Amino acid sequence: MSFVTVCFCILVALGQSEGEDVEDVTIIGAGIGGTYTGWRLRNKGLRIGIYEYSNRVGGRMYTKTFPDAPDVPIELGAMRIKSKEQLRMIKAGRELGLKFIHFTEEMGRIPNHTLLYLRDTRLSIPELETSKNPYRLRSGERKNPTYLKKTLSELFTNYNGSVPRTELFTAFTLSDGMPLYLQSYSEVIRKTGISNEAYNYIFYNELHHGGFGNGQSIERIPKTRQGYERNKYSTGLPPVVTVPTGMASYPKGFMSHFLAHNPKRHHYHPNNQLMKISKTKGGLYLLIFRRTITINGKTIPTAKYFEVITRNVILALPKVPIQQIQMPNSNSSVFQSALNSIKDVQASKIFLVYDYPWWLEKRFNFTFTQADLPYRQSFHWGLSRNGKGVFLLSYADDEDAVFWGLLQQRGNVISKRNDDTRITDEVIRHAHDQISKVYKIDYRNIPAPVDGMMHVWNKYPFNGGWVTWKPGSRWYDIKNYLTSPFPQDKIFIVHGYWGAEHNGWAESSLEAADDVLTHFGVPSYLSFNV
Repeated sequence: MSFVTVCFCILVALGQSEGEDVEDVTIIGAGIGGTYTGWRLRNKGLRIGIYEYSNRVGGRMYTKTFPDAPDVPIELGAMRIKSKEQLRMIKAGRELGLKFIHFTEEMGRIPNHTLLYLRDTRLSIPELETSKNPYRLRSGERKNPTYLKKTLSELFTNYNGSVPRTELFTAFTLSDGMPLYLQSYSEVIRKTGISNEAYNYIFYNELHHGGFGNGQSIERIPKTRQGYERNKYSTGLPPVVTVPTGMASYPKGFMSHFLAHNPKRHHYHPNNQLMKISKTKGGLYLLIFRRTITINGKTIPTAKYFEVITRNVILALPKVPIQQIQMPNSNSSVFQSALNSIKDVQASKIFLVYDYPWWLEKRFNFTFTQADLPYRQSFHWGLSRNGKGVFLLSYADDEDAVFWGLLQQRGNVISKRNDDTRITDEVIRHAHDQISKVYKIDYRNIPAPVDGMMHVWNKYPFNGGWVTWKPGSRWYDIKNYLTSPFPQDKIFIVHGYWGAEHNGWAESSLEAADDVLTHFGVPSYLSFNV
């Protein structure tokens, strides 16, 4: 028995478990969900500790800057907010004093901004409905892919969007009566009888591949129906916005306010991994942590352990770290099934900075491109005051993220940072070769970048950039269950990955935190004016 455990037992025996050594709330994870939870609890007079696996506050909100373009923050993770849907994000940003600006490319594929490259053919979005379309489509299939998907949804399913939360789990495919939520999107699309060419046409016009094949169909079908609209509120902002100081300003702002509000009772502890939760006879919880160290962006476990005593545990974590924690009832088949209702989607981004924005020259001048090549999407990211241009050359997921992750391990490092954001000459060579086809320029005439950064979301603790629901998952039931999965225990989950409305988005983390906070007498954040 450890010295700390012995001391704890003595305190309980003496009736002194109310002492300052016991935390009221222990939050695991310093991403946006964990920091928001601490921020909302900051004025409750509680002794709160936030523990983070790495040395970084932010999680999947990962903002960096280039030394050569310090006034243009880049986003290796979350980068935009839908202002009419992600109301908690807007309200919290305003309360933190953050500014919002229009994210000019919005969700991508704005017609007059976009150049498509499909099957070695350059074309605009309107040209998809002309003979220039390189796919051998049947009559009626040569439509804008958004309209084609809508047509298929309306003709081959009975979903009409009038009562989305009910219909999502009662709607079915007309051909066989099978509920949509039991099927993947690919299965439903195949049942419509469209040609293989049309299937591939839809697939390669998707901004992201993850979820298209194995993802649950009702994640996508409602968005194609005319009747499907989420509640929309006016925030007085453009439809898609970002934060000019970087999206990491959210978790960093939450943490800063949390610590400043009560520095004697609020604490942040980086580089600690929760390994085990056990319940004591006194009704408290003994947490065993393993210390970690972070070197050049890589977090490594050590052989050092320590213990924390707490009254409440809040896990603001992705799936895999939760599955690795030993805790009461964690082997429950219901609990494990709920955790496994989602699939992690690997994602990657590659940012390069050049002496000038060559992609904006008059002969090009497209600020967004999309292709059936592994780079998938490119964005004009911004111009530094010193004239240098920042290019999000690749935003990819699924099998393409795997491709870039392998290249990041090969060749010579050419970026100014040799950490988890390093760029190698192999990455540059393949990226330039692909983008040269799209812009119709010899790749040898593309200037060498001044610097670069990239990140592949495929490693612990995240294992993906976002998630997709597996067929058969009943979103709302799982979401409600995971908030407090063990009724006899004060173990809660801020389950942003399982957010029913905004699966994988920051808004879902705040919504999940609000669900947890009701157990602490804290009202929903949206019970106040946005």
